[in-house]
Amino acid sequence: MEEISTTTREKASVTKAYLEQKYAIMKKEREESRMRRSVLEQKMQSLKLEEPAKESYRAELRNQELHQMRQQRKRLSIADFQSLAVVGRGAFGEVRLVRKKDSGEVFALKSMLKSSMVMKNQVGHVRAERDILAMADNECEWLVTLQYSFQDTNRLYMVMEYLPGGDLMGLLIKEDKLNEMTTRFYAAEMVMAIESVHELGYIHRDIKPDNVLLDAFGHIKLTDLGLCKKMDVASHEILPITTHTVDDSSQPINDRTRPYNRNREVAFSTVGTPDYIAPEVLLQQGYGKECDWWSMGVILFECLIGYPPFNADDPMSTCRKIVNWKHTLVFPSESLQTLSANCIDFIRRLICSADMRLDLKHIKAHPWFAGIEWKNLRTNPSPHVPPRGGSEFQDTMNKLQHLDPSDAQYKTLVKQITQNFDEFPDQGLGHLHEDASGYESLNSMQKTPTIDGEYNKFIGYTYRRKPKVRVTLTETFHEGSQA
Repeated sequence: MEEISTTTREKASVTKAYLEQKYAIMKKEREESRMRRSVLEQKMQSLKLEEPAKESYRAELRNQELHQMRQQRKRLSIADFQSLAVVGRGAFGEVRLVRKKDSGEVFALKSMLKSSMVMKNQVGHVRAERDILAMADNECEWLVTLQYSFQDTNRLYMVMEYLPGGDLMGLLIKEDKLNEMTTRFYAAEMVMAIESVHELGYIHRDIKPDNVLLDAFGHIKLTDLGLCKKMDVASHEILPITTHTVDDSSQPINDRTRPYNRNREVAFSTVGTPDYIAPEVLLQQGYGKECDWWSMGVILFECLIGYPPFNADDPMSTCRKIVNWKHTLVFPSESLQTLSANCIDFIRRLICSADMRLDLKHIKAHPWFAGIEWKNLRTNPSPHVPPRGGSEFQDTMNKLQHLDPSDAQYKTLVKQITQNFDEFPDQGLGHLHEDASGYESLNSMQKTPTIDGEYNKFIGYTYRRKPKVRVTLTETFHEGSQA
């Protein structure tokens, strides 16, 4: 009997997992449908509706569910979207502002070249991001909402809600640093956002200013969850920032003889910056969700002081300073005089040994957060509302939904809602069969023997967020049915 190849075994394994997931989802959907019908019957019974009225509500529920099923079965492609602008470009792909052709809805579309994902060992990371965003509930207000994910021969696509306020890095580039009250506001929201990731059973592992987005009202949401990892066991995996061994015996460098310049080119490179990574992650000693709180502490230091505490001329020097944090974590004397004691204490209790780091309970109870109403954070005004944000942004989005590209207002409106992002040349969606970052096209990559087997790992990537199915019973209908 001929031996089954490794590629065939892997393909069979992935297909089996995909089918198991698919049928589990179908079973869950049937149970949810039965539950909705049961709840509807109970409500109609309590309102003592006549049979004609009951049948009308049953029909409405059936129609909603059939519409949802039809929508779920539609196959999306890049041809269903019109590109408005490029708002981000990084090591593995780009992010665009797009408009869905049938509805006019405006989204952020993230595209990633499959060949790059495979060659750079990012397959697991891109699946993790898709999985956690798909898992997040519609009411999860601290994570960017994923609406759709799909793929074609060359690329993976994620269609997400668009947040026009840019990111925290952009705000720091503009402001240099923030005052203590503003920093406390964003710190409290970051606590809620990180808590949301942890409640889903994941560690984010990549908390940094670039991944903290601002919505139209200046409130934050986390994005770029590609490095998220399940919290089933303590991880010993090192993040793909550096392949070198960290030498923790080096002498720390505490002086800052040159001004600090935030550099997006470094942040978006394949090497990246290790500024925000916890020492236990770099040292591969095993780590848990507490590493996210270290990263938040580093961000708060940068917001208040104007530069990250362990920044150096190269990534390896930064890593050395991180593992030597006891000697290299230095607050400038002027900051010690202007910042409150509670603020300094809070940051020091995040940037510390993992076993001494504050957990969620003690973070929320820390005196620096005295008076914070955790459940009402998004209802409070933000200290930084983006230009043309708030209700004005929503008005602009509504205009853009059905505005023809030839209209004189079109380019002006697009520019208004993308003004908080860097500008990038836009070659249109048609160029996505090639990689703007200079990577080889998929056609050339397919000559590599290992690619075909690796592409099996993208099976089951497609996702479509289901709209809520809800039938509202009204007293008005009830009264009319009795007449």
